Amino acid sequence: MDTPLIDMLYEYRARQRERWHTPGHKGIKPPHGNFLDWSFDVTEISPMHETPNPLERSERLMAEAFGVERTWYSVQGATLGVMAAILAANPPGSTLWIDRSMHRSVLGALMIGGYHVRWLWPSVLPAGLSLPLDQFPETLKPASGLVLARPTYDGLAGSIERVVARAHQQGLTVVVDEAHGSHWPVGGGFPTSALHQGADLVVHGVHKSEAALTQTGLLHLQGTRVDEGAVDQWMSLLSTSSPSFLLLASLDRLQWERRQPGRDPIWHAFSARMQELWNTLEKRGVGVLQAWAHRSGWQVDPARLTVLGPGREIENRVKLIGELEKISPGSATFFLAPGQDLENLTRALIDTPWPEDRGAWEPLPWPRLEAFMSVRETWGRARRWIPLEESVDHVLAAAVTPYPPGVPVGVPGEIVSVETRDWIREWQRRGGGHVEGLRQEDGQSWLLVVA
Repeated sequence: MDTPLIDMLYEYRARQRERWHTPGHKGIKPPHGNFLDWSFDVTEISPMHETPNPLERSERLMAEAFGVERTWYSVQGATLGVMAAILAANPPGSTLWIDRSMHRSVLGALMIGGYHVRWLWPSVLPAGLSLPLDQFPETLKPASGLVLARPTYDGLAGSIERVVARAHQQGLTVVVDEAHGSHWPVGGGFPTSALHQGADLVVHGVHKSEAALTQTGLLHLQGTRVDEGAVDQWMSLLSTSSPSFLLLASLDRLQWERRQPGRDPIWHAFSARMQELWNTLEKRGVGVLQAWAHRSGWQVDPARLTVLGPGREIENRVKLIGELEKISPGSATFFLAPGQDLENLTRALIDTPWPEDRGAWEPLPWPRLEAFMSVRETWGRARRWIPLEESVDHVLAAAVTPYPPGVPVGVPGEIVSVETRDWIREWQRRGGGHVEGLRQEDGQSWLLVVA
């Protein structure tokens, strides 16, 4: 049989390596049981025509579990939720304040809605890691909305309660892409969810850290600033008309798990184990982003471990026993979950302490590009590929995005600067991960630009 994808998956499973990456179920039985089955893959069946139907009842239970007024299920990951939330909360053509450490899914909403953008720029560490956004203008008008990404891909977060209150006082809606924070219980060393800080719409990519299948997500609504009917409309327009019931069943299992009294203690115990791992590694000379961030006053997700050091070398060091989530030229990031044994990972990392670069903790400004046209205006324009070396002063026709984390360095409509070109060169030279929006041909890199 010529089945390349199935062959790849069988080969991956046969290696029996540890999974230090998404999805959160890690290929093991969830602590509260697993009752999904291949036979659940069906299309519309008669109970779905009831009012309320089983899906609506399950979504209500999920909303109850999160303590929100309404929850929508997504079988198109957090991407669907991010786009629907922005479009439902903001009139087309209006102005938005957007966290520049956004996921690329925001670009879809910018294209459809024809929005004008004012960027909010976080700081970054030399290792290529974003810090939480902590600087906001006092006056947010005349924008209609504020769009934040929280936590960072490496699990760092700051409090947003004050800026959310300020935005509401000035008439703005607040959408938070909290794709990596669905698992956070209250307390126990975890960040405080945006759901508890006044955000109007919050998006969760539950497969990233919980026992849910890949491509599942949630969109939560609180308060009356965003019309519930508008969310219904956008979710219906952007969603597939044939959702996978296997994926929906995965979400149904999750809402049940979240309502079990034993769930939060499991995560709290895991938090303690992870913080002990951070301390163990630091004592052996390993630079740990999360430990440093915690000392610096940030909220930190204990399910993340980011080791400062040459990312490609760290990956090579551990790949015989496990697969990590992402690398940058100066770091390697592991996503972990309750139920995983941390012994092998600990041994792999402390056997080779990576010398800590003291300069690695000094924040740098995010490289800023100038916009020549909006994301919407680039849509449908003639495009062409040109060598990276000849790209300066050309206008990007597609996002340039290290993936993961999926945060664009340049977005469609922005002008390629010398700094942008040099950043890409350096990322590649130092062995950074894959960059979407680049093409390798004839021994050189090519960028897609507006013709």
